[in-house]
Order: sequence, then C-alpha cells, then structure tokens
Amino acid sequence: MSFLEEANINQMVIDYEIQAISEHLFEEWMNANLDEGTLYADYQFASMSDSKEIKQAFNKFYNMNPDEQYYIEVA
Repeated sequence: MSFLEEANINQMVIDYEIQAISEHLFEEWMNANLDEGTLYADYQFASMSDSKEIKQAFNKFYNMNPDEQYYIEVA
C-alpha cells in the first residue's frame, strides 16, 4: 500500500505530480540520449514510439535501409 492511498490527497493533485515527474524523467532520458548524438536520441525516441508514422519519418529522414543498424521495422 502506498502512502498516497492513506493520505487522502486529491486525485487531481496526484495526477498533476505524476505528470510533472513524467516530464522530468523524459527530459533526463532525452538529455542522456543526446549525449550519444542526435541520431541516437532520435532512434531511441522513434523505436519506443507506438506510432508507425514516427517510425517511418525517422527512417525517411535518416535514409535508413533495412540492412542498417538504426533502421526501425514498421509493422
């Protein structure tokens, strides 16, 4: 059981904090990926996306072919 269940904190406040933490973690994750370069950061973002459009755009932007390391298979 979490303290949040017992603390009687408004769900809107909890949801706001979850969103703020999510944004902070995403920013840290992207900055860490950018340390490896823009291609790597873009690859990490696109490969974790559920969007076919994003994956296709990544492959097109970087001219990726199926035999290349950072090519993302689009199902």
